[in-house]
Amino acid sequence: MRMFTHHALQTQAAKPLNDWLAKSGPVSTLMQTARELATLEAEVLSLLPPGMRDGIAVAGVKRDARTPQQEQVLLLLAAHGAAAARVRQVVPTLLSRLQQRGSQISAIRVRVQPEVGRKSDWDTGPVERPRTSGRMTATGLASLDQLAQSLPESPLRDALKTLLSHHR
Repeated sequence: MRMFTHHALQTQAAKPLNDWLAKSGPVSTLMQTARELATLEAEVLSLLPPGMRDGIAVAGVKRDARTPQQEQVLLLLAAHGAAAARVRQVVPTLLSRLQQRGSQISAIRVRVQPEVGRKSDWDTGPVERPRTSGRMTATGLASLDQLAQSLPESPLRDALKTLLSHHR
C-alpha cells in the first residue's frame, strides 16, 4: 500500500499521514478496512488467470444476514457481461483456493458494473461500418438470379425476383 505522505511533511518533526490515520478513531477502522480490501483484491487477482484480471475489481465483503451463520460473501464487480461470465466459471475454484489460504469467505457473487475503472482489452469504441451504396455486385445478382430460376414456384422465388428487380 502507498504511503500517504505529502512532500512538505518530510521534516523530522512531521509524522507520515499513515501514522495519523492509523491512530485516529473512526478513520483508523476505515483505513484497516481499506487495507484488508486491498490485500483481498491482490489475493483474488493473483488467483485469477492473467486474461481474466482486467475488468474485475473487489467491491467488498458483506455478511449475509439471511443465513444463521452470517456467511461472508465476497462481491466482485465485472466491467462487462463477458468478464462476469468468465469469472463465474472459475468461482468454485477461486472460492476453494481462498479458503485454502485461510480466508473466511463462504460465497462469491459477481455483478456487472460497467464503470469498473480497470483498463481492459475489451474496451473498444463503437464499430464504424463502411458505407455501401446499397447495390449488389454483378456476381451476387447473377447468383441470385440463377437461384431464382432453379427454384419451383413458391413465395421464396417471388421474394428473390422482387429483390432482384429492386437491385437492377
